[in-house]
Amino acid sequence: MPWEVKYKPEKKMVVVTATGQISDQDGKDQAEKAIRLLQEKQATLVLVDYSEAMSEVSLPNLYSLPDHFSALGAPLHARIAVLLPRTGYRMESYQFFELACKHAGYSVKLFADTAPAEDWLRQGQPPTPVERTL
Repeated sequence: MPWEVKYKPEKKMVVVTATGQISDQDGKDQAEKAIRLLQEKQATLVLVDYSEAMSEVSLPNLYSLPDHFSALGAPLHARIAVLLPRTGYRMESYQFFELACKHAGYSVKLFADTAPAEDWLRQGQPPTPVERTL
């Protein structure tokens, strides 16, 4: 399998990592697994690492993915950071996906590097409650 979806408890985020060619079905399957983990872990952050991937997901399928997210019960307050392929392969498809998601109400942003992506994801997290000591 050229991809995996895992929950990283230390970062409180779901991480999708893909390498090689990614098909329409891969995109849907990744979304299903990521949304299931978001729900199970009550998480809101998703890092999609396509830095080593070649997405072959069609534009019509990219356009319909936000509807798929909604049908699966994805939280609208989730934040999704997408790491772009280093090769720049089909860059316009990532921009199209970002726009489609934003129009559907999802917070999605594209990044070239991991650190700024994770920083942006953390900006959306509520502050950790501080316990009071007497």
